[in-house]
Amino acid sequence: MSGRKNNEIVDYDMFDDDIYSSKKQADKASGKKSVPKSKRTKAREQRIRKLRNRSLIIIVGVVLLALIIVLFTVMVRGCDSGHNKVINVSTETKFKQEAKRATPSEADPNKPSAGSDGTGVSQFKTPVIEDDNSEGAVYGECCVWKDSGFLKFTPDQGSAEAYAAAVKGLAEQSPSVRFYNIVAPSATELCLPERLKTGEFTTASQADFITKINSALGGKVTAINAYDALADHNADYIYYKSDDNWTDLGAYYAYTAFANAAGLTPLPLGSCEEKTIEGFYGSYSLYTAVPGEDTVSYRELPYNATMDVTDQNGVSYTNPTPYYDGATAGPYTYGVFLVGDNPLSVIRSSASSAQSDKKIAVIKEDYGDALAPYLTYNYSEIHVIDYRYFDTVGIKFSDYCAQNGITDVLVINDVKSAGSQTQISALSAL
Repeated sequence: MSGRKNNEIVDYDMFDDDIYSSKKQADKASGKKSVPKSKRTKAREQRIRKLRNRSLIIIVGVVLLALIIVLFTVMVRGCDSGHNKVINVSTETKFKQEAKRATPSEADPNKPSAGSDGTGVSQFKTPVIEDDNSEGAVYGECCVWKDSGFLKFTPDQGSAEAYAAAVKGLAEQSPSVRFYNIVAPSATELCLPERLKTGEFTTASQADFITKINSALGGKVTAINAYDALADHNADYIYYKSDDNWTDLGAYYAYTAFANAAGLTPLPLGSCEEKTIEGFYGSYSLYTAVPGEDTVSYRELPYNATMDVTDQNGVSYTNPTPYYDGATAGPYTYGVFLVGDNPLSVIRSSASSAQSDKKIAVIKEDYGDALAPYLTYNYSEIHVIDYRYFDTVGIKFSDYCAQNGITDVLVINDVKSAGSQTQISALSAL
């Protein structure tokens, strides 16, 4: 007798299904009758088949999931690789900004300029950028989009506070002089869609940076809101395609913001004759040859204004206008303004609107070059000081103001200079 109890089930996992098939054929050949399988045996076999099917489904699913992960990783790496890559193409035909664009007629004329209330706190407009959904490409620190270059903005840590401290320090040394400050946003802030400011070309918010400076200036320095004036006209030709400077027109809009904040009447642009020089290739040629060439415009003033220049070699001479009539096409065309960057240039205006008791000192880098000539409509003398080279003049700035009867000072920088500790150190050294 067998020792197995009647209710025990044979473990068929130890056998292959082919054994049963062979046994059936052998029994049939020998005339033996096949013993039918019990119900329990059949149920066991069904469970085994179900388990095998489930295992097969799980294995196939795991393989498919692994393939999807591998494909996704390859795609991500492909998008991230390459130096001169095409970036972030949107599915929309126009980039939608968070706020409605305000036109000059819609702007509140009673809205104070940033910092005029002593707090320096300002809420800048969000520029509306016309986006045709075209691709952009990154070349080092430069992004090229629609035949124009845009420079990445990455300020040095603590530079906003350091810049504000430098300007305040100058104001404290000349307490009887009115001080104004412009930090100009660049084309990257006002003209490049947000969808292109990601990945390799992630760039800091210039609105936040300028607001931080304005908040730290205090009551002695009036911060001029050039940001909104430029944002209102960002569809105009206010920045060069091949260079990080603003154009003569961009400088004019910033000048009007200053004039309005200082209680002055701006020079009517239509009263000036526009002159142009074709074929300007700016600083972006250091990164790429892609951006197109520019036209440099400047305005011939409707009155006489001569300029005494002291160059970096200490040589002084008089120029008949604030412009250099020898400027030609090429990489140095921007030198048409103020005959380039010199330690000291003094413009004397014969405009009937210029008040004889008002003299302004413009402390600047490149961005001040195109703006300074407009001030001849309001001031009898404009003392243009390039703080990067002024040490060659051999006089402290506060003493210079006292000796020359300076009543107003306008400090003007673009965000790149205001965010550079090197430039801030040169400004502090005045």
